[in-house]
Amino acid sequence: MLLKSSQRRAAQPSPAPAIEGGFARTRPGGGWPGDDAGWLITLSDLTLLLLCFLVLWYVNENRKKPIASPPTVTAKSIPPDNSVPSLLPALPNPEQWKELRSDIQQFISALNLDRDIVIEGASNEILLSLKDTIPFESGKAELRPAAFPILEKVAAIAHEQTSVNLEISGHTDDRPIATTIFPSNWELSAARASRVGRYLIERGVPPSRIAVQGYANHRPRLPNSEAGNRRGNRRVEIRLYYNPDTKTAQPPSGADDRP
Repeated sequence: MLLKSSQRRAAQPSPAPAIEGGFARTRPGGGWPGDDAGWLITLSDLTLLLLCFLVLWYVNENRKKPIASPPTVTAKSIPPDNSVPSLLPALPNPEQWKELRSDIQQFISALNLDRDIVIEGASNEILLSLKDTIPFESGKAELRPAAFPILEKVAAIAHEQTSVNLEISGHTDDRPIATTIFPSNWELSAARASRVGRYLIERGVPPSRIAVQGYANHRPRLPNSEAGNRRGNRRVEIRLYYNPDTKTAQPPSGADDRP
């Protein structure tokens, strides 16, 4: 009898834990009924807290570091495009003018135009004298391709040296001209100088830094007594001169002081 009674009590299932307020009560000894892994909840809480701490620390540390600015590009890192010496924007130093003149002379020699382009210089200016056979045909004012390289060189210098102004003057010999387009040498010399100036403007030189004049045959370099001298007098001159204030153009060489 006692054996059968014990077997019946062992076969009966143990009652489920009572639930109060939506939560199951644990056994008096602690832990979940039938589960001894309750410590994992505490471990997950600690892991989450540690992760939050690391995120806050990372954000705080990166906030103190200055933001790296992109590297600046200086003028020295950009090579000049047209072999113009890297001089200062202004050229008050005569030695710098000598260096620029030497560079132009080498450029002219490389073009084999030493006999057709005369270069002269002073302490604060450079004068290029182009025989009319280089930029123009006889009696015309349309540029010839032979003049393009030297004019491109002048435009490159004007871009590099922003305080250099340009004065362009046209000159003829004393032989008269009378055509429907050019009634006299005045119109021809002015048209040739204007065409050179317009070419430089088309290459990006500001018009405010360019002065254009036509002198006809009234400023000869040589006496108009023979054919050779007349060829020397038919020319276009480009004067590069220093002006520290690019908004105020200097008066052209030879101009009077009248208002």
